[in-house]
Amino acid sequence: MSLMKSLATLLTLVALAAGAYSPATSAQPAKPAYRTTEVAPGLYSFGAGMAFNAFMVTDEGVVVMDSFDQDFAAASLAAIRKVTDRPIRYLIYSHNHYDHISGGAVFKAAGATILSHATSADWLKRHPSPDVIPPDETWSGARSELKLGSRRIELLYFGANHGEGMTVFRFPRERTIYTVDLVVPKRVAFAYMPDFAPREWERTLAEMDALDFDRVMYAHNAPVGPRTSVADQLRFLRDLRAAISAELEKGTPFMQIPDTVKLPQYAHWDGYEACLPMNAWRVLLEIAMGV
Repeated sequence: MSLMKSLATLLTLVALAAGAYSPATSAQPAKPAYRTTEVAPGLYSFGAGMAFNAFMVTDEGVVVMDSFDQDFAAASLAAIRKVTDRPIRYLIYSHNHYDHISGGAVFKAAGATILSHATSADWLKRHPSPDVIPPDETWSGARSELKLGSRRIELLYFGANHGEGMTVFRFPRERTIYTVDLVVPKRVAFAYMPDFAPREWERTLAEMDALDFDRVMYAHNAPVGPRTSVADQLRFLRDLRAAISAELEKGTPFMQIPDTVKLPQYAHWDGYEACLPMNAWRVLLEIAMGV
């Protein structure tokens, strides 16, 4: 079984545990139909369910953000071709995780230059994957800007938070950001927060919330939503940390804390029952061990 198929299976199991599918369909859940959503003139979200990328059509060509896997990338390219026949100029990787940047060969074959933060590129050199095309060009530091025709995309790096070289994309004229993994609307964190530094995640969200934008495009759960979802994600993490700290202060036995912590105000969020104890373990270990 390939890495991407293994990850897809894991995501399905978590969804099943969270009650996302009924018993009648749980054996073989239907794959959601991909759709293209125009978020602002020339700015689009494409995908469904747990995978949405973004693309911008400019007068000089198309910029794509993330490719997920080969099948998704091919479907994304086909969707772009229904919108425009302008050349694919860039594919930008959001960060180093294979489940977001496999399939780049599809866009490379279509003529795209692949771009990533230097931190992601360095990691990929040390951890190559046959499914991931290394970036052709890199950018570094906290901010860069990609100009294509009359359009601008700000590339923002907030330091350590999730993965390596995590990039948040801001579209100034469209007053929109596209963020990958850092904000998933109305969903608790995935599993045990793999490759997250929770404190740094909180810091990043606070800094993101200070940016000038009106709406958020996501990689998971929905194509687009209000800017308040950034603050919602931050509030969840802070509430989780506060609840764990309260149990420590009460003297609750360490090993019992993850199953003791409850956040009923988030009980309606996806993954609450399945993932909250794993979320709590991750934050508890960071508090207790600094890891």
